[in-house]
Amino acid sequence: MEKKAILLVSGGMDSATLLWLAKREFDRIYAISFDYGQKHRIELEFAKKLTEKAVVEKHFIVEVPHLKGIKGSALTDETVEVPSEEYPNQPPSTTVPMRNLNFLAIASSFADIYEIENIGIGVHSVDSPYPDCRAEFVSSAEAAINASSVMVAKKKNRITVWSPFLGMDKAEVLKLGLELGVPYELTYSCYRGEIPPCGECATCRQREEAFRQAGMEDPLKNSLEGR
Repeated sequence: MEKKAILLVSGGMDSATLLWLAKREFDRIYAISFDYGQKHRIELEFAKKLTEKAVVEKHFIVEVPHLKGIKGSALTDETVEVPSEEYPNQPPSTTVPMRNLNFLAIASSFADIYEIENIGIGVHSVDSPYPDCRAEFVSSAEAAINASSVMVAKKKNRITVWSPFLGMDKAEVLKLGLELGVPYELTYSCYRGEIPPCGECATCRQREEAFRQAGMEDPLKNSLEGR
């Protein structure tokens, strides 16, 4: 039986690794990215490059207008500055409330139409300060998706929220990606949306630390020098 997956692809390191892992694990791959008013909307350019290189079946880019209007998140509210910090032990100011729940709900609509039984998301342990990146969230979202799926009701099958990086940290995800040949020069991770990346926000620092642990320079730096 043909195995299909639709993946949440942001343009960052984790979703790129998820994409290349999916190329190994599934027969047909679809990708979905979201424009939700994020300051780092430039990530969508990288998502397009990644999905083109990976040769996915279709790449959907979906606008999520209601998230653009949410105030208080440093990712969507122009009055709130993206902080220079490591990830704290509690939900950071860059939290967009229910972001992954919205994303998975939308992706599951596409899964229903295209009869896709796997929805991939690249959350991992270092993202755990975000409530919607925990194993508890993933299992609960999967249950809700299956309870509301037309395809599941008709075919008596099950949709899996595929989250292979739960329990891994960024360095472990990077190690896997290097083994898979992920083109990390086509990925982007700065919450401020700057070129070159700011190097100060939590996601920039997390990325830098992962490459440091891998004993190599971030290939994005060299690729940006030629822009």
